[in-house]
Amino acid sequence: MNTNAGRSLMKQLESAKEEAGMREFEVTITETLKKTVTVKAKDRVEAEEAVSDDWRNSVHILDADDFFGVEFEAKPHTRAQTRTGKGEISI
Repeated sequence: MNTNAGRSLMKQLESAKEEAGMREFEVTITETLKKTVTVKAKDRVEAEEAVSDDWRNSVHILDADDFFGVEFEAKPHTRAQTRTGKGEISI
């Protein structure tokens, strides 16, 4: 399919959705993982730094067992963007 035909088809599909009362939304999914570890330290800052360093060095690896919650946030889709599966690209 050539580029012009593809664009024409996309416009037709968009028009059909709008006529049916359908709108496009961008929905952001945010998952939160949470784990509590115990560490000995002089103070809170040292404790956080030690655990942060350990996390960066893969001592603490969070996985599905550490699932804490999920949030969904929808906003109207802007026509200047397209979905890529890994973010958005402006066109």
